[in-house]
Amino acid sequence: MENPFVYGRYVSGEAFTDRAEELSYLVRELESNGRIFLISPRRYGKSSLLQSARQELLKKGLLVAYFDLYKIATMNQFAEAYATAILDASKSKGRKIMKWITAFLPRLRPKISFETPEAPSLSLDYSLESEESWKELEAIYHLPQKIAMQEKKKFVVMFDEFQEIEKLGGAALEKQLRAAIQSHNRVNYVFAGSKRHVLYDMISNRARAFYQLGEVLNLQKIPAEEMARFIRENMESTGFKIDEAAIRMILEEMRNVPNNVQLLCHRLWSENQRSKRIANANVEQAVLNLVLSYAPLFAEIWDTLTLFQQKLLKAIAQTGGAALTSVRNIKRFELRSSSAVSRGLQLLQQKGLVDKENAHYVFTDIFFEKWVKMGR
Repeated sequence: MENPFVYGRYVSGEAFTDRAEELSYLVRELESNGRIFLISPRRYGKSSLLQSARQELLKKGLLVAYFDLYKIATMNQFAEAYATAILDASKSKGRKIMKWITAFLPRLRPKISFETPEAPSLSLDYSLESEESWKELEAIYHLPQKIAMQEKKKFVVMFDEFQEIEKLGGAALEKQLRAAIQSHNRVNYVFAGSKRHVLYDMISNRARAFYQLGEVLNLQKIPAEEMARFIRENMESTGFKIDEAAIRMILEEMRNVPNNVQLLCHRLWSENQRSKRIANANVEQAVLNLVLSYAPLFAEIWDTLTLFQQKLLKAIAQTGGAALTSVRNIKRFELRSSSAVSRGLQLLQQKGLVDKENAHYVFTDIFFEKWVKMGR
């Protein structure tokens, strides 16, 4: 029997938890003329939500390109991967794609190969050393609009981890991309990301190119009662009995973060195949096992940090991330000064280790926090 709890990859179908309201909003807006900034902490199910919206939009006959910037390291990779994603989303045969490339991207001297007739892979022969070369890239940003006009269909482009664009091309890329997007009347966009402080600056700073370009959808935690129902139904449908107290403990230990709940439940389901019974003691043991399984990775991360950053993480773990700049906590954890704490928190955010929720700073990885509490 297959484990009903899925984590670490896109989740769909019965494994996709709730999000009905957010899914309906995304599909409705992207069918019309929406430009949406989807902002979410890590592990809240942002990418799975995008994939579910993509499937719904495809059923309605729209062209949809999903483009994840997380693994893109250079502008060359960005240009080639983005053009490939747009061409792949066109659902067109090789001959038509070759015709579009010749018509729409001639100055970039493109070369294209196909693993299958429907799966293009594009390489571009150009250099970013001159201003002229940068302008030539504008042809790629207009590609979805031109294909949409040719096919007489709406096109939707989904950028995932969009904040990474800041590292790739800086202000020049942001300005180019916004200028293209503003002129598109047949293409709708989602700009999704998990580094909230970067995205908020991008859309609220008047000096930034993407200032107020679209609506903002902040992805919240799934209501606890919905997650509890999801856990209970998936356990019981596979022959397990789970105590209500154990369900509450799962949600509390994982702070009701969807991916972490799925991960812990996946472990519980696997570890208790014999008894098919889950109580608080089983939850406690599974959490410990998960922390220990990640310990070597956490130790590597820890060793890359300065002594001050390590002290600051210990302070967050022990205080819940509140009042870190208070005189009491600065003295207690030997944190030098409030300005040093503020700068340290910014650096930990940039490293993706902590995030800010209201007035508190929290670990982005609950298991890392538990590992720190265990004695680092």
